[in-house]
Amino acid sequence: MRKSIQFIILTCAVSWIIAGIAILLGLRDTKSWIYTVFAMGYMLLPAICAIILQIIHKEKPFRNLNISFKLNLWFLIAGIVPIITAFMALGINLLFPNVSFSTTLENLLPFLTEEQMEQAFEQFSRFPPVILILIQIINALVAGYTINAIFAFGEELGWRGYLQKALQEKKLMPVSVIIGTVWGLWHFPLILIGHNYPEHPIAGAGMMVIFCILLSPMMTYIVIKSKSVLTAAFFHGTLNAISGISIIFLAGGNDLTNGITGLSGFIALGLVNIIFYIYDKYITKENIFTKIIGEY
Repeated sequence: MRKSIQFIILTCAVSWIIAGIAILLGLRDTKSWIYTVFAMGYMLLPAICAIILQIIHKEKPFRNLNISFKLNLWFLIAGIVPIITAFMALGINLLFPNVSFSTTLENLLPFLTEEQMEQAFEQFSRFPPVILILIQIINALVAGYTINAIFAFGEELGWRGYLQKALQEKKLMPVSVIIGTVWGLWHFPLILIGHNYPEHPIAGAGMMVIFCILLSPMMTYIVIKSKSVLTAAFFHGTLNAISGISIIFLAGGNDLTNGITGLSGFIALGLVNIIFYIYDKYITKENIFTKIIGEY
């Protein structure tokens, strides 16, 4: 438990200080390329903090952090689940009042500049929605297992590598709640300047914590089943790449209700977690959800 507390304090302190300095220096436009570069670097901080603590504790860097390249079915599932969840969020969102299917891209306005909107609309006008969706899926899988996975690994080596290992004497759900809460709070300074919730940054800070808590059980489960933190990076990378699909085809609603990080996404994530629980308890009968994660 001591190592987990050290990691949480160090990671949040270092990350918040760096983000705070960047914001004071003028980093406030989440639509700019400078912010994109900063956010990519920010994602690497949990891994850096984990390695620092390993060095302090005289452990070999990157050892015992569940890094395994031994492929299994869960490496594929890690990329499929985020895509299914994003489409579930889209479908659920269409059931909300005053929300409809649209190809006008109007819900991207808070997230993109005028120039980016023009480019996006030009690209979308070339293809029918079905083709666009297929392109998005292919792009998400490619990015999720390549460039996105590299930066997501920076986070996941910390969250589901070092921190999960430090909490191995606890059960899956308490571990997921702890990791999810810290993970959500870690985003705090970025959310306050408009990341993910540009229309509601204050409420968005709380929404991000809920989002990360809901994501954590299935990600923790996949890491346990695959025996590799790499699957968390693939899951995370694919989710980042496909998340836009849950808002680009919508008109109406707002950033608190729309998309994978909104209320519709929370419902979808809750349903997927229930599916994982049913699979674990009644199909495989391994009961991973109710056992100490260090047993696996």
